[in-house]
Amino acid sequence: MDNAPPSSIPDHPLIPGGPPAMVTDQAGLTALCATLRDAGRFAYDTEFIGELSYYPKLCLIQVATETDVTLIDPFGELELTEFWELLADPDVEKILHAGQQDLEPVVRLLDREPANIFDTQIYAGFASLAYPTSLLKMVGELVNVSLGKALTFTHWDARPLSAVHQRYAADDVRYLHAIRAAILERLDHDVHSIWAREECEALCAKEQYIFDPSVRWQRVRGGRNLKPRQIAILKELVAVRDVAAREHDVPPRTMIRDEVLLALARHPVKSIEELGQVRGLPRPVEHAYGAAIVKAIETARALPSAALTSPAPVDESTLEKRQIDSLWSVVTAFCHGKSIDPALVGTRHD
Repeated sequence: MDNAPPSSIPDHPLIPGGPPAMVTDQAGLTALCATLRDAGRFAYDTEFIGELSYYPKLCLIQVATETDVTLIDPFGELELTEFWELLADPDVEKILHAGQQDLEPVVRLLDREPANIFDTQIYAGFASLAYPTSLLKMVGELVNVSLGKALTFTHWDARPLSAVHQRYAADDVRYLHAIRAAILERLDHDVHSIWAREECEALCAKEQYIFDPSVRWQRVRGGRNLKPRQIAILKELVAVRDVAAREHDVPPRTMIRDEVLLALARHPVKSIEELGQVRGLPRPVEHAYGAAIVKAIETARALPSAALTSPAPVDESTLEKRQIDSLWSVVTAFCHGKSIDPALVGTRHD
């Protein structure tokens, strides 16, 4: 890991200097939440570990006003509800960068939608900046500060956090107020601000965070190459895998690998005995969820043809390629003319 140090913190009215404060007790959290609410706007980020559990393990929360940076240590006895309620408060603006994962706890723990979100990555795409753009690049381009190399592979659940780790964590929110101001200056038209706000509102919608097998199957590597009936089986199997993973608090792919789901979709079994011959299916999973897997396959095989999902065509004819290329050229030209990154509108594949 490259530990290139970040630049010194510039003297800027929207960039809080100095080391971050640390909140580790309930009284400190309550006082901080009151400060953030009074400020009316704060920058927000989190550090998670997502490889070991069904829901990512929250290891650190970073917040910043225009004058102070604070780290919230969620370990121990902290009850975080009052903080999550701030994220759902429409009267308080939250500044994030590529913040979808950071918003998920609000929906899961409060059954509410986040509100009043300013995602710098989204807004930048409407302000003649590339989309998506990393925070490191955005800070360098808009604030002229080098963050150094991010500690991507840090064990954020280790304690105590070193001064270096605290600095890197703090820098994830320290510059967001200044970035927000710089982006707003670059927005060419009021309509761009409206479009960006609408995209941020879409980021807050509950359905973004609720498991839906009719959508989630598309994340299975190779799933789009299946036939309609096989896709139906895959959808049902993805739902079974999700239940199993949630019950055992492990990532879904740890429970059953994608390759196993694809094999079952292509060569569906009719009994638990046949299931025992499937390579790669863990025996404990077979014993605990074998009946559910077989039932899921039966359900999908019984669906009428009209209910099946047709996969998108993989190959384009010469004529289709020319037509799609022409349409995409029109879309990109229009977007560039409006100072919008085409990636915010769609892709050629769409």
